[in-house]
Amino acid sequence: MKRTPFVAVFVLLFAIAVTPAFAGSKKKKASPTPKYQPPVISSVTGNTITVTEEKTTRAFTVNQFTEITVNGQRASIADLKPGMTVNVTIGVDPSQAGRITATGVATGDKRKKKK
Repeated sequence: MKRTPFVAVFVLLFAIAVTPAFAGSKKKKASPTPKYQPPVISSVTGNTITVTEEKTTRAFTVNQFTEITVNGQRASIADLKPGMTVNVTIGVDPSQAGRITATGVATGDKRKKKK
């Protein structure tokens, strides 16, 4: 009679220890980390710039109060070229740009970079 609780506890501990071994783990395949693609100017027409980010395209109106910076220098909308990486801060109206910060040289620009 004294062995019955001991055997029951032993069987219970054995079952707990062995159960995970038979569970059969299903490992998920690691999904590749998505690459970050910064927003890029896709077109500049008149007083509007079109910015593409991944699968989204948005147009922003530029007015006289919009601050434009290209490669750290104050610039105008004429200095913005398609292919430049851009960061647009919207103004009070979400369709208007409050600040535009562009970097890089537009693709196809024939100016030589300084080394």
